[in-house]
Amino acid sequence: MRRNLALIKMGGSVVTFKNRPLSANYPAINGIAKALSSLKEIPIILVHGGGSFGHYWSVRYGMHTRPDNYDIHGISIVHESMVALNQIITSSMIKNGLNPYSVCAMSLTSHKIPLKVKINQLYAMARTGIVPVTFGDVIHISDGKYSILSGDVIMTMLAKALNPSKVIFTVNTEGIYKDMKDEELIHEVTSAEIRDARLFRITRAKTSADITGGMGRKVEEALKISSNGAPVMIVNGLKPERVTQAVRHGPEDFKGTVITARRRRSSG
Repeated sequence: MRRNLALIKMGGSVVTFKNRPLSANYPAINGIAKALSSLKEIPIILVHGGGSFGHYWSVRYGMHTRPDNYDIHGISIVHESMVALNQIITSSMIKNGLNPYSVCAMSLTSHKIPLKVKINQLYAMARTGIVPVTFGDVIHISDGKYSILSGDVIMTMLAKALNPSKVIFTVNTEGIYKDMKDEELIHEVTSAEIRDARLFRITRAKTSADITGGMGRKVEEALKISSNGAPVMIVNGLKPERVTQAVRHGPEDFKGTVITARRRRSSG
C-alpha cells in the first residue's frame, strides 16, 4: 500500500542560478516554500540539489560519484557549501510557516547502502507536521574514500523505501520536451518510450558545471522509481503553483511531464 506522502525534489537549477557560482535563487526558494505552506493535507519530505553551490566546488576539486581519496580540504568545502544552501532553504521555509528539519545524507546511508530504519524515521517525522529536508552531498564510503551522493539518487532511495503516493521532481523547464527547438512538451511518457535513442539523447543534455548528470540523471532515477509502480511528475519549479497542483491533483491534472509506471506483464 502506498503511503500518503509527497516526496519532492527541489532541483539545483531551481534553487540556484547554475551559471553563477554560489548564487541562491531566493525568489524561487521563497515561492516554493510559500506554495508548500498551503499544503496541509499530505506529509512532505524534501530533497534538494546542489546547483551552483555543491556542484561548483565538486568540479573545482574534481569530485565525482565514484568513490576515491579526494582532497580532504575540498571534501570539507563541498559539504559546507551544501549545508549553507540548506540553511538558506530551511530559513525560507520557517519564514513561510513550515517546520523543516535538516537531515544530512550521511545519516541515511552506510557505505552507500540505504539505512531503512533511518529513512522510515523521516516518514514518522513527516506525519507529525515536520518537513524533513535532505540534500545531495559528499559522503564517506570507507577507508578514507568519499563519493558524491546526488539528490536524484537520494530520491530513488527514499521512494523505494517509503513507497510515497506522490513523487515530484522540480526543474527549470516545463518538463521533458519532445523537440528542444520548438519546446514541444511531452505530458505523458512510458519508460519504453523514454528510452528511445533520440529522446534519451535530449534528456541527457547537461551543463559543464553539473557532474551528477543533469536532466539525464533525473530521468534515469525517475525510471527506477516508476519501475516500482509509482508515476513520477516533472514540473517547473520556477512556477510554484505547479508544485501544489501536482501534489493535490497528481498525474491526472497538472502541467509538466509524468513518467508512468511500467505495466507488469500478465502471467496469464
